[in-house]
Amino acid sequence: PAPTCLRDIDLEGYAEITDVSLYALAQGCSLLEGLNLWVCSQVSDAGIQTIAAACPNLRSLDVRLCSKVSGVAIMAIAKHCPQMRALYLERSGRITDTAIVALAHNCPHLHTLDLGWCDVSDATLAALAEHCRGLTCLNLGYCDAVTDTGLHMLSRGCRGLASLDIGGCSRLSDASLAFVAEVCPHLQSLDLGGCKLLITDAGLRAVARHCSALRSINLRFCEQVTDAGVQAVQAACVNVQVRR
Repeated sequence: PAPTCLRDIDLEGYAEITDVSLYALAQGCSLLEGLNLWVCSQVSDAGIQTIAAACPNLRSLDVRLCSKVSGVAIMAIAKHCPQMRALYLERSGRITDTAIVALAHNCPHLHTLDLGWCDVSDATLAALAEHCRGLTCLNLGYCDAVTDTGLHMLSRGCRGLASLDIGGCSRLSDASLAFVAEVCPHLQSLDLGGCKLLITDAGLRAVARHCSALRSINLRFCEQVTDAGVQAVQAACVNVQVRR
């Protein structure tokens, strides 16, 4: 049968969606560009592999909280879907550097990538910096293996970053925050929540100096940040909303 002209399908929260459902989609919707499977907990690698092979124009995929979707599926996306622009992987199955490095190599048009709670390190950030220079939105929340070195590489390569979540990244310090602020002056959203002892007023002063377009900053559980640091950001970034 001829493929339907459906381009975007939103199945968010439908727990009854399974790999069998995705097989049917793959057969009938080869022109698919966007697929939202957020919290479709029965979907697994096999279903995503089928979609990837059948839908080469796929540009956006959301598999957040799909615990059966792992790096195996992302390798299939990297192989078959070079037009991928936005990929949301927070709290999916085990996603490692191997899958994201392959994704970066083969999907250079990526502008939005959600890696919250994924098992990635500086190797991922180096690959993104080299191959995905148009990246504007990146979530690295609670990616514990990421260090200052990786964030330096990322910010040098992806200077157009507008949204960055590094909340809960326990190896990052003021030094990398200051560097990001300097080379990524277009930041509009910055999440530092849970950086308990590593981010201080010094890092916030760097943000205040360089990121006047900032609109949102999360400082919850940043125990070394004081009122003075917050006031510096508020004075320089007149439209900012501070979460503390």
